[in-house]
Amino acid sequence: MHIWNDFAEEKVKPVAYFDPLWFNLYADERHRSMVLDWIKEMGIFSKKYVLVPIVLWSHWSLLIFCNLGESLDSESDTPCLLLLDSLHAIGPKRLEPLIRRLLSDIYKIEGRSETRDQLKKMPLLIPKVPQQKKGEECGYVVLYYVSLFVECAPETFRASNGYPYFMNKDWFTDEGLESFYKRLDSFPPASNVHNDSASMDSDACVQTISADNNGSHTVICLD
Repeated sequence: MHIWNDFAEEKVKPVAYFDPLWFNLYADERHRSMVLDWIKEMGIFSKKYVLVPIVLWSHWSLLIFCNLGESLDSESDTPCLLLLDSLHAIGPKRLEPLIRRLLSDIYKIEGRSETRDQLKKMPLLIPKVPQQKKGEECGYVVLYYVSLFVECAPETFRASNGYPYFMNKDWFTDEGLESFYKRLDSFPPASNVHNDSASMDSDACVQTISADNNGSHTVICLD
């Protein structure tokens, strides 16, 4: 599915995104340096927002790096992290240690001067976003988070002012999500996707794989 091309150019210009398999690969020390090489090629510090789909423990969530190119002391656009999770009951904070390590490694490969202790103080915000109603829809909800965020992302955002104004438990309705599902169903399935995640390179199709208990998956491309 190609949803990225549906966004207006001015909406996507300040946004970058990681391949959804990268975080999972980064969690494995054998692939960590490879993933960091891919990230370095992206030049993400020039972007206001960086979307990082996460799939771990058969569940999808969405991490958003905000204002990474700004100083940690900035009073206008303070760097921070947003973690959007459709199943708060399983404890999204359990991802924080790995998120913090990834953040520190990214600053290191970019040659930034910020220390690990300084980066630990970067706020990690977990908004009370709408929660999934079914057990196997987390991947699709993450796609909906992506779609809505890109359309509504504020031009300026400070953690001290709270979450972006639109991001709360009433962010979207069940009817809106159901309409998005129908839109996904109208797209043809993606093809030519490698089954071996370790073989993916930085030019690979961005995929969202809906995790379920049976091990089946659906591949959805952002571009």
